[in-house]
Amino acid sequence: MDFEVEAILQDVVFHGQRWYEVKWAGYPDSENSWVRHDYLSCPELLAAYRPTRAPNTADVSPFYRILDNAHGLYPIVVTNTVDDVGAPPNFEYINASIYSDDVPRPCTPLFPCTCAGACTDDCPCVDARYYDDDRRVQVPLGAALMECGPQCACDSTCWTRVVQGASSVKFEIRRFAHKGWGVVARAAVPHGTFVSEYVGELITFEQAEERGAADSARGLTYLFDLDMACGASDVADFTVDAKRQGNVAHFFNHSCAPNMEIRPVYIEHRDPRLHRLAFFAARDIAAGEELTFDYNPSGGSGGGPMFACACGAATCRHSIFM
Repeated sequence: MDFEVEAILQDVVFHGQRWYEVKWAGYPDSENSWVRHDYLSCPELLAAYRPTRAPNTADVSPFYRILDNAHGLYPIVVTNTVDDVGAPPNFEYINASIYSDDVPRPCTPLFPCTCAGACTDDCPCVDARYYDDDRRVQVPLGAALMECGPQCACDSTCWTRVVQGASSVKFEIRRFAHKGWGVVARAAVPHGTFVSEYVGELITFEQAEERGAADSARGLTYLFDLDMACGASDVADFTVDAKRQGNVAHFFNHSCAPNMEIRPVYIEHRDPRLHRLAFFAARDIAAGEELTFDYNPSGGSGGGPMFACACGAATCRHSIFM
């Protein structure tokens, strides 16, 4: 079946290749897709192409050099039409968390499955059918998700392998006038869809306390405690710090009415102190909507400094504690 290109909307350089966002004739904007330059056969449209978006007020080309390392099904777009701020300084885009020297490598026994092809519901690696046939999470919030690991015999079509795969969400990192960088979904994201893992440097509680004291006073903390298995009075042994090393989740903003939820995930091991963190769509998310989560879901201060909230939600608490 042949598809006709109606318009070329914009272009980015991704992994050293130029990609164009294409509007297909007879299809809605939600079906727009990115096509590599050597797969396009519309020379007239390419010759007449001009970006349709407002020009960036900042030089975002260094941003794209950072994002060239990003794994994903689609290139990430960067837009800044509000000020002259460019890419964050000294930031490295990574696709998996990095262990600091003081964090032990997990050593809990994990016995790989011997399933052929995709696993069945009785796969020994998992305790429940975490994902539906569309690979969307379907178990209650709070339940840990378990996936087959790198030593398992099943292949990439296995229904458990969701968080370890590339995100299918089309991301745009966008500059906002009152809250800095954020991330927008460029196409609709159905409820339960895996959005992104939160990755960074894995550090100890003591290191997190030291770094947090300096950063939280300025409202810049990117620390995320691995406390999903902790009791109410416990503190996490380890923390993910995405300030200097991280992925697209580094740019997710807070909302008092978030459209994402975060869940603990185990893939290579089952050590509860070192689970992975994965964002999923908490409801259907519309194209053009900002992707957000609640930085402070308990609503308490936790002893941290307070900042005015700029989320704009109808249920905004008007303040957020870091």
